[in-house]
Amino acid sequence: MKLAQLIPEYIKAVALIVGAVWAYLKFIYQRQKEPATDIDVDVEFVGVQREKWIIEVTCFLENRSLVRHTYRNFQVKIRYLEHSDEITDGPENIYYQLKVEKKIDDRIQVENKIDGRIEKPQRFFAGVDDSKTKQNYINPKQQFRHRYITWIPISATFVLVKCEFDFEGGSRTQKMNTQRIFRVPDPSEKRTDTA
Repeated sequence: MKLAQLIPEYIKAVALIVGAVWAYLKFIYQRQKEPATDIDVDVEFVGVQREKWIIEVTCFLENRSLVRHTYRNFQVKIRYLEHSDEITDGPENIYYQLKVEKKIDDRIQVENKIDGRIEKPQRFFAGVDDSKTKQNYINPKQQFRHRYITWIPISATFVLVKCEFDFEGGSRTQKMNTQRIFRVPDPSEKRTDTA
C-alpha cells in the first residue's frame, strides 16, 4: 500500500526534473550561444595639422553573453560632408537616410598584386588576432575597444562613421553594424599648428 502511494510522488519528481532540464536547454543553454553584443562608435578630433583634421575613431564592443564569440571582418567606413554639399535623402538600400557620398577611401588606391587592377581598400582595425581570416574573438562579459587613426579634410563639417563585422554565435553568422554622425569642431578650437 505504501508503494502505491509513493508512485505518484516519484512521477511528480521525474516530471519536475524533466521540465527543469527542458527549460535549461531551451532558454539558457541555447540562448547563451546567441550573439548578445553591444557596439558603439566615437570620434575624437585630435587636432589640425597642415589643413587636415587628425581623428581617432574608437569602436566599443561588449560581449554580454556567457560564452566566447568569434567575429570577422571588423571594419570601419568613414564618410564626410563639406559646407558646399547638398543635404539629400539617400536611396532605398540605405532606407532613405542622409546621403553622404565623400569617403576617405576615395584618396587611396590599392593595386591588386595578381592582375594589377585598382581596388577599393577595406579598412580593418588593428589588433585582429588572425590577419589571414580577419578574425578575432571576445570573451564573456569582456569589453574591447578597436581604434583607428586617420584624417579628414579641414573643410569637412560632419563625419559619418559606420562600423560593421560578422558575428559568429550559435549556429549562424549575423551581420552587426552601427553608425553615428559627428559635427566637426571649428578648426580654430583645436588648432595645433599654423602651417
